[in-house]
Amino acid sequence: MDKLIWFVVVFLLIYLFYLFFVILRKKKLSKFKSGVEVTILEKKYKVDVDKIGIKKIAHVVALTNALIIAITFVIIDFFNNIIIKLMMSFVVLMILIFISYSIIGKILRKKEKNV
Repeated sequence: MDKLIWFVVVFLLIYLFYLFFVILRKKKLSKFKSGVEVTILEKKYKVDVDKIGIKKIAHVVALTNALIIAITFVIIDFFNNIIIKLMMSFVVLMILIFISYSIIGKILRKKEKNV
């Protein structure tokens, strides 16, 4: 139960941080459009950002990044050694980023066809 509470707290903190400091600010949102996440979605998964809308993509990326960080936080909390925590966090982050962005790319491509 303790891990679930930590998961929810970390998830909400990261998502709210993204919401207030990126999505709700027009200047940051325009910089977000040329960011790494959007570039990967455009180049690798052929997602048309203008067709879907940058705000929708920003929300999806914010939720995904919050989920990735919260899952990583909970997983590394199982280990006691700091070196193992660092190694595991790197491995878990890379795996989760690869899997989640490939899923997001496929979903957004399907959504783009329906729009």
